[in-house]
Amino acid sequence: MYTLRRSRGLVARLLLVGLAPFALDGCVSVGLARSVRDGGASGTGEVLVSVYKTTGDRDSAVPVSHPVLAELARVESGHRSIVARSMAASWSLDGLPPGRYVLRTSKKIDADGNVVPLKGPIEKEFDVRAGERVEAKVVLEKVPVFWIVLAAITVVFLVILAIDAAGDGRLPLPPPPPLPPVFVGVALEIPFGRSTGPDAAEPGVADVYPAPGSVVAARRVAVSFFVTVPLDEGSVEKGAILAVGSLSGEIPGTVEWLEEERLLRFLPTQDFRPGEDVTVTLDLGKIESAGGRSGSGRATTSFRVP
Repeated sequence: MYTLRRSRGLVARLLLVGLAPFALDGCVSVGLARSVRDGGASGTGEVLVSVYKTTGDRDSAVPVSHPVLAELARVESGHRSIVARSMAASWSLDGLPPGRYVLRTSKKIDADGNVVPLKGPIEKEFDVRAGERVEAKVVLEKVPVFWIVLAAITVVFLVILAIDAAGDGRLPLPPPPPLPPVFVGVALEIPFGRSTGPDAAEPGVADVYPAPGSVVAARRVAVSFFVTVPLDEGSVEKGAILAVGSLSGEIPGTVEWLEEERLLRFLPTQDFRPGEDVTVTLDLGKIESAGGRSGSGRATTSFRVP
C-alpha cells in the first residue's frame, strides 16, 4: 500500500509540474510591466503596447504583421471616454494624466483587407501614475480551452492524491509552481481635439493598410485609411479615393465608411495584375468630419502585387 501511494504521489508531482504551464498560460492574455519613465512632461505617465500572435512571438519580440484595431479610454466615475485609437502592432502614448484607463481591442485586418473579429475581445483596466511607464504585451492566441479545462481537472485530481498521501506523513506536499507573468490581449489611438462645432478638427489619416512599400498576399485587397475623426458618411464625394495600377491603369471599386472602426475603405471590384505596383490616394478635400469640416491634402499608399 505504501509503495502504491508513493508511486501515485510521484506521478502527481510530475504531472502537476508538467501541466501547470498549460493551465496558467491559457487563463489570461495581457501582461503589464511598470517602470520609471525617462523624460516626458512632468506629472504625466506613458503607455506602450505591443501585440503578438503567440507567447513564443512575445518572447522573441516579434509583433503581429497585420493591423489590430484598438482603443485606449479613460475611466472616470464609471464612465469611459476614448482618448486614443490605433491599428498599429506596436505603439506608445505619452503625456497621459494619472488615472484609471482601459485598453480594448476586438478586431483585426486580415491579409485580404477585411475587418474580422479576434477569437475573443481583449480588455484590460489599469492605473497610470505620474512619472511611470506602463508596458502592455498582448498575446492573441492562447492555449485551446479544451486543454485548459483538461489540465485544470487533472491538476485538481492530482493535488487531491498528493494531499491524501501527505496525510499519512509519507509524502511531502510539493511546493506550488512559480506563477508566470500575467498576459492578456490589448491595442491604441491618439487624442484629436474637438470633433463638432466651429472649432471641429479637420479629418486626417493616422495610418493606412496596406502600408506604403509593402507586398500584399492577395490579388484583391481592400485598402483601409484610419481616419482621425468621425466622418459625415454622406459627405464622401465620388472620386474621393483613386486607385491606379502600374499595369491595370485606374482600378474600379467602391468606398465604404466603417464608423465604429474609424476606417474609410476602398474595395476594388477587379483583381490586381501580377507584378504591378498599386497606388491608392485619398483626397481629404473630398470628405468632411461629422462636425462639417473638410480635410486638406492627400493621403497615399503604394504596394506591390507579387
